[in-house]
Amino acid sequence: MGICVSFRREDSNSSPTVKIVTVNGDLREYNVPVIASQVLEAESAAASSSSSSSRPSSYFICDSDSLYYDDFIPAIKSEEPLQADQIYFVLPISKRQSRLTASDMAALAVKASVAIQNSVKKESRRRKKVRISPVMMLTGSNDSVNGNGSETTVKKGRPFVSKTAPVKASSGINRSGSVRNLRRYTSKRAKLAVRSFRLKLSTIYEGSVV
Repeated sequence: MGICVSFRREDSNSSPTVKIVTVNGDLREYNVPVIASQVLEAESAAASSSSSSSRPSSYFICDSDSLYYDDFIPAIKSEEPLQADQIYFVLPISKRQSRLTASDMAALAVKASVAIQNSVKKESRRRKKVRISPVMMLTGSNDSVNGNGSETTVKKGRPFVSKTAPVKASSGINRSGSVRNLRRYTSKRAKLAVRSFRLKLSTIYEGSVV
């Protein structure tokens, strides 16, 4: 009855593809139409990076629905077109020399399931990945803001850094001072104003015309 492995397509607008479980346990997709020999050439080229002896004749492709217990693995002919949304295995040619055991069937089923799960996770991370734009490099005079030759610098990959020289205004308040100092200065002026107002009230005598 073959190996039952399901693959659910989430994006209905994407073009149909052939699912290939590679020798290394990865899942690769090929656009249709594609024939078995084309996939074997691509897979052997990918495997040649790790093994110099990899050739298309070293592997064969089989359909996951054509695997049966205690039977030989049937190979797909090189010129046979592969079906869209179908799962295929790329296996070493030595696998054709022995019958499938129960452990072989289980191992192939697990291999296909893990390959599909890893592929879905990678696709999910790719879609959810947040695109971070680099911070612009800004270095210029800030004379228009505080009337002095201070500089404001933004460096790439770092938070906004502002270096401003302290500037004293005509009121005597240091612009680089804390908010607490500003509040303290303001409250002192308010107290003086209230005291002055009370003194003026105390000089008003009864019967005086204001």
